[in-house]
Amino acid sequence: MQDQVKTTRKYFYEFFSLPFSFVDEQVFARFKAQAEFLALNPLREDLKKDFEVILSFGLQDFLNEQNAVFFDFSYVNVPVTASFYDEGRDDGRKKLKACEILRKTPFRRDEKCAQSEDEFAFSFALMPSLIDLNEDIAKEFVEQILNSVIDEFIEKLQIHKNSVFFAHFANIMQVFFDFEREILDLDKPSKNIEKSIADEALERLPYEPKLPTRFSKTNMEELSKL
Repeated sequence: MQDQVKTTRKYFYEFFSLPFSFVDEQVFARFKAQAEFLALNPLREDLKKDFEVILSFGLQDFLNEQNAVFFDFSYVNVPVTASFYDEGRDDGRKKLKACEILRKTPFRRDEKCAQSEDEFAFSFALMPSLIDLNEDIAKEFVEQILNSVIDEFIEKLQIHKNSVFFAHFANIMQVFFDFEREILDLDKPSKNIEKSIADEALERLPYEPKLPTRFSKTNMEELSKL
């Protein structure tokens, strides 16, 4: 039973990592195959509709929405690093902590990889390897990097004006991370403020028009290497 839970967690983390990175036909085909497999045994019955919507997307429709949600400067993009939700800017404490945890492992970010160590796509792709390597380190990564910020990231995916695929994808993520917290015995942080640090940095909800600020994802000046 424990091995089955471990395998399920690894499958979902890999599944979550793909749509937030560059996607070509090969990657999208792999993603769709994973979605079809996971849809056979969803974590909760009401997620079947979410899988159906995701599987109805073709590559071009997906790429159009990915661009609208994360890259199109006509709207505020959904931030994709843990640091942004923690501090209102990229390359902050969460990145430093992620690098610190990685130093306990044989894994390193490839120099050719444009993603930050605390970027969600990188974190999700890393988690299966951490789970295989050491459960304590895997738990530390979830607890220190993801747990306090993942709910707001999910919420922003759900409410973005252009989000259809990602809104349903976020519903699956929400159920998974509730499951993950139970497995790892982690508390879900309470939401006790009306405006988050990320919202203050964005100055408005993510679907309202706004050009990038100097603390946006487009600021590459402060990127550091592990």
